[in-house]
Amino acid sequence: MDRINRLIRIILSFFLALLSLTFITALISQELMSGIVTLLVRIGSKSQTRIVFTVIFAVMFLGALYTLVNTILTGRLRRARVSEGQMGKIDIGVDAIESVALNAAQSAQAGVKAAKARVAPFKGDRLSVRLSVMAYSNVELPAMMARVQERVKKDVERYTGIEVAEVIVKVSRVDTIAARIE
Repeated sequence: MDRINRLIRIILSFFLALLSLTFITALISQELMSGIVTLLVRIGSKSQTRIVFTVIFAVMFLGALYTLVNTILTGRLRRARVSEGQMGKIDIGVDAIESVALNAAQSAQAGVKAAKARVAPFKGDRLSVRLSVMAYSNVELPAMMARVQERVKKDVERYTGIEVAEVIVKVSRVDTIAARIE
């Protein structure tokens, strides 16, 4: 699904750039402006070409609308996750969820030196947690990062009550351990 969205955005961006360039050059050149107007009149006078261009621009409009809605809905989480308790509403901020994920990653004892967490919405009311981790060099990365994934999922769900759909761990750097001189 992400590839389809990216492809739609690329195509729409290309056509928007092409349309903008055409209008800029038309505004600069009087001859090009009259040529565009003549072309539009010819397109409008033939019913078949008018229908074809109407369909093309309707598809472009729907693609742009789809991209806009998808971008808004899959963007960063709202400022807080609100849930109803017996005594009222409970607001859990995005920063709080990210802090829980960071604490879980560092307390998993999996060789994590430093980490950055990013929380995004997932299908339903679930979350996607992305971690960018700097690990120590003496760590067996696949096994230890699997431990980090499990711990982050378990801790976020336990402390916030929000279901985690996926935990993606990206090891961005491996830091060497320097020998201590005493």
